[in-house]
Amino acid sequence: MDYVPTTTPLSYAFYEGPSWEPPAPRARTTPAVEPVEVEPVVRAPQAPEPSTPDLPKAVGWMIVGAYAAILGAFGLAFFGDADVGLVLGVCAVYLAVYLGVPAVILRMEPKAETRPDLADFLRDGLSTWTGRVSAGSALAQILTVPVALAVAAAGLGIIVRLSA
Repeated sequence: MDYVPTTTPLSYAFYEGPSWEPPAPRARTTPAVEPVEVEPVVRAPQAPEPSTPDLPKAVGWMIVGAYAAILGAFGLAFFGDADVGLVLGVCAVYLAVYLGVPAVILRMEPKAETRPDLADFLRDGLSTWTGRVSAGSALAQILTVPVALAVAAAGLGIIVRLSA
């Protein structure tokens, strides 16, 4: 036991517990191996899958229509104030970006061989990772939020117009 002089009266100078320093690294030896030539694997580029091969374009236009109805309801509710035009213009720009970015992304992906029309979609439904979904439940999942917001905006517009 070595004495370590310290200036503090309570110290752990005599502590002989495990050291906090890591052990010294051991020398490693590797067996001599002759180098083997490995040919690089050339992989063919894979084309990405289309993200919405089972959805008709009409569903996209339904979404656009629901958000346009929201903007229209706000326009009718608050039309008449001078500042409303600027606010609705900003909202229209945000809406164009909100709907334009997915449109650009969908145009960049590979085209589906045959995209179903609305009648085929309503008859066959939608294929998902977990199985087939009926068209009604797929439309409910896709359009619930936009349609609910449009109904709420219309209700708000009616309340504003009736209370003015």
